Order: sequence, then C-alpha cells, then structure tokens
Amino acid sequence: MADKGLKERGWEKVQIKAFTSWLNGYLEKRSMSVSEISQDLDDGVKLINFLELLSGRRIGQRYDEKPPSKIQKIQNLHIALTFLEKEIGVKPTTSAEDFFDKNIKMILGFFWTLFKKYRIQTIKQDDKSSEEGLLLWVKKTTDGYRDVSVESYKHSFRSGMTFLALCDKYIQNPEVLNYQNFQKENASENLAQSFEYAEKHLGIPKLLEPQEVADGNIDERSLVLYISLYFHAFVAKEQLRGIQEERDRIEGNLRGLQGTLEERAKMAEHLDAENKQLKEELERLRVEVEDLRREKDSLTGKNSQLTESVVSLESQVSALSGSVSELTTKLENETTNRQKESDENQKRATVQNSGLGVLKRNLEEHIEDLHRWQHYLDFDKVSEVDFSGEIRPQILADISRQNFDEQLKVLAKKLELENLNIGEYMKVKETEMRAKKDAEKKKKDRQKNKN
Repeated sequence: MADKGLKERGWEKVQIKAFTSWLNGYLEKRSMSVSEISQDLDDGVKLINFLELLSGRRIGQRYDEKPPSKIQKIQNLHIALTFLEKEIGVKPTTSAEDFFDKNIKMILGFFWTLFKKYRIQTIKQDDKSSEEGLLLWVKKTTDGYRDVSVESYKHSFRSGMTFLALCDKYIQNPEVLNYQNFQKENASENLAQSFEYAEKHLGIPKLLEPQEVADGNIDERSLVLYISLYFHAFVAKEQLRGIQEERDRIEGNLRGLQGTLEERAKMAEHLDAENKQLKEELERLRVEVEDLRREKDSLTGKNSQLTESVVSLESQVSALSGSVSELTTKLENETTNRQKESDENQKRATVQNSGLGVLKRNLEEHIEDLHRWQHYLDFDKVSEVDFSGEIRPQILADISRQNFDEQLKVLAKKLELENLNIGEYMKVKETEMRAKKDAEKKKKDRQKNKN
C-alpha cells in the first residue's frame, strides 16, 4: 500500500513537471507562463490561451482577462471547458470548480487526457498507434545497438542503454556521446547520463528518477509520457532538418536569384537607357508626326481651295469656251460678211473709180474743148486757132443748135459747176475709200492677234 502511494506521488511529480513544461512551451508564444500548474490556472485565463494555442482556434465567446472575483474566474473556466468539448471534441473529466479549488489530481487527469490525445495517440508506427506505436518506434530507432532489446515498457528501459541509444541516435557525435563507453551493468549511471543528454541536447526535462527506473518502481504512464517526449523531439528534429533543407534550398535559390537579379538589374539598367532613348525618339517622332499632321491639314485645306478654284476655273473655262465658240462663230460670220461687203465695196469702188475716171476724162476733154473755144474766141483769125484736138460730137451738136455765145456761157457755167461737184465728190470718195481700207486693215490685224 505504501509502494502504491509512492508510485502515485511519483506519477504526480512526473506529470506536474511534464505538463508544466508542455504548457509553457505554448504559453511563451503569448508571453505567459505557469510555475505551479495547480495554482496558476484557477482564473481560467491561461487555460483559455493554452487551449487556443493547442487547437489553433479562437474562443469566440468573450471572457474576463482580469477576473476580479470567484464568479468571473469560474465563468472563465466554464468557457474554457465548454470550448474544449464543443470545439476540440474532448469531454472534460474535470469541472471548473476543480481548477478553482486547485484539485491537483483532477487537474493532472485533465491534462493527461489532453496530452494523450495530442502527444501519444498521434504516434503511429506501421499498424500500431498510441503506446504500442511508441514502443515500436523505440524498437526501430534503436535497432542494431548493443545490449538493447525493446519488448515492453516494464523491462526494456531499466538498464538505461535504450535511453542512451536514443540519445546517440539523435546526437550522432561520438565526441559528445560515445555509446561504446557504456555498459548495461551500470544501470543507474546509464540512466542519469542519458537524462542529462536528453535535457541538454533534446530539450527533454528530467521527469524521472534514475533509481526508480532502474528498480522498476516507475509508473508505466510516467514512462510512456517521458518516452513520448523523445518521439516528438525526433519529429521536431526531422521537421527542423526539413525546414533547414528547405531554407538551404531557398537560400541557394536566392543566391541564384541574386545573381540573376544582378544580371537582370544590369539588363534593366541597359533597358532603361534604351527605353529612355526610345522615349526621346518617340517624342521626337511624335513632334514630327504632329508637324506633318498640321502640314497635311494645311495642304488639305489648300488642296480643297485649289480644287474649288479649279472647279470654278473649269466652269469659267467651259463658259468662256462656249463664249469663245460663239464669238468665233460670230467673228467668222462677221468676217465672212465683212469680206463679202468689202469685196462688194471693192467692186463698187472699182466701178465708181472707173466711172469717175471716165467722167474725169470727159470733163477734162470738155474743159479742153472749152479752152480750145476760148482760144478760138480770143483770136481774130480762125487760122491761128489750134484745131489739133478732136471736137466732141455732142458739143458740136450743141453748138450747131444754139447760139454760140449763149451756149458757151451755159457750157462754161455747167462745166465749172460740174467740175466743182465732181472735185468735191472725188475728194469725199477718196476719203471714204482710205477710211475703209484703214478700217479693214485694223480689223484684220485684230483678228490676227486674237488667233
């Protein structure tokens, strides 16, 4: 009965150390900690924070972060336990009052349930899980080590060689831990050394007493809890190695990218310079295009004006062509008519000139005859008169019919009058003829200049 009480007290001690370390591992993320697990959770605040961090969820219900009285503290504890059951799916084995009253057994039972769910039941090895899976993992991990045979929790860990093998497997440095220096006969020393290595290199707190383990007086639950910390230390190491490898890979990629970025930076600088030149060229071309556009618009306007002028000129030319044709026809007709008229006038003038010439000769002959008669009258003798000229029959007839003196007077007057009229008439006609000839010449010259 006394041994059982010792085991229970030893179990409580192990759990208190283990769960305190477990809680602080989460609470430190929010700058919190517990030193006495039975004392520091009575207001529910740290318990709520631990459950949120453990589950990765937020408690949706508001709680009092600094509860001033028992009622508020118990209310916080109820909120935490309700969240545990509804959101995490773990039915509490402890009441809010147990935490407030600092009932250590109930509190440890509460955390054992959580620890088993999150830290032991998650262990899987082949087709085994939980405690059996943990034992199988230890067997595989220490396979090949001298004086190690993992078959049960009760007998396989008493010599300390199994714990040393786990530490050596994790540390893998003979200068730190040389497994060959240890012998199975020195159980207590082996256990004490392995617990030192575990705390220093694996971060596992000293939860067990070496002599209790060597004597076989350790509670199996305490042993399972302690060994599970090795499993999670190995898992964390593998995760850390994976993270390190990923970090190395990323760093390698970053170095490669750095080189690529430097090359790209140089290329970008070169491209920036080219881009700047292209922008300047583009701006220059834009200005030229704008100037050309304005010039085009100006030319288009001028072309429109010229087109309108051409159309207007074509209309005028067409109208002038019609007028010219009409005028040409009129001129041709008028020229023809004038030519005919000129020809007729020419003929009439010729006839008139011919008639005038005859008349002039007749008059001259009459005058000549008159002068002859005058000479005849002036001389006493007819024999002195020159009758060399021919006497016209008409004059002779007139003389024979009338009195010579009267006839002579009449003839003289008529001849003088006729001579004056004929002289004036001839002057008028000659003037008209010269005027017509000058007009016809000017008309021909104008026609010639137009053609």
